[in-house]
Amino acid sequence: MIYGKLARVYDALSDFDHVRYVDFIAPLLSGKGLDLACGSGAATRLLRDKGFEMTGIDASAEMLSLALSRDPDIKWIEADISRLKLPAGEYGFITCVCDGFNYLSPRAFERTLTRAFDALKEGGTLVFDLSSRYKLQSMLPGDWFYEDEGIYLGWNNFFSRGALDVFLTLFLPCGGGLFEKTEEEHRLYVHDDERIRAALKGAEVTVLDAETFRRASGRSLRKLYICKKVKA
Repeated sequence: MIYGKLARVYDALSDFDHVRYVDFIAPLLSGKGLDLACGSGAATRLLRDKGFEMTGIDASAEMLSLALSRDPDIKWIEADISRLKLPAGEYGFITCVCDGFNYLSPRAFERTLTRAFDALKEGGTLVFDLSSRYKLQSMLPGDWFYEDEGIYLGWNNFFSRGALDVFLTLFLPCGGGLFEKTEEEHRLYVHDDERIRAALKGAEVTVLDAETFRRASGRSLRKLYICKKVKA
């Protein structure tokens, strides 16, 4: 499920620190960049501001509309990242920030990983993060409710067979004291380290805790993967 009306308030609801994240990864990158599942383009714009030539890709027209309105000079492409056929050796680096790969099934994830890696130049870097098995299985299941500045969001989470199903109910103010109700369903898949290393044979893979930027542990909520395409 791609983001629909939730896209309008996604950035307001998210507590992801894009600035700190990009400040950490930027020194590891060089060349032309591609940001997969770019959403409203927060990380894409920050990387562009670091001096990189950037392209952002996302499946949500609503998200890309926001991205375009905030920076019309970046190239934005509406596409399903799991079905992309990227030119080999085209990019110095490819990113996927804030759980974008969690939305791909295991088979689609492996296919996307290998295609992204093939699209890197020799010496290029693939950087992405994932909500961990520990987070999806142990921390998120249950019922949650959020309210801020007249926006109301409730969600019910259920974990089963390696995936977290998320049922969202969103109430957005539409004037006159009235609210518009919308519902969305999302599924986030677990992708373990072993599967990632197997898909990226020959890569130098470093796994960090995406909050501390230190070595990841079994209790890391989000993991950061830095995958270097070793020169032959």
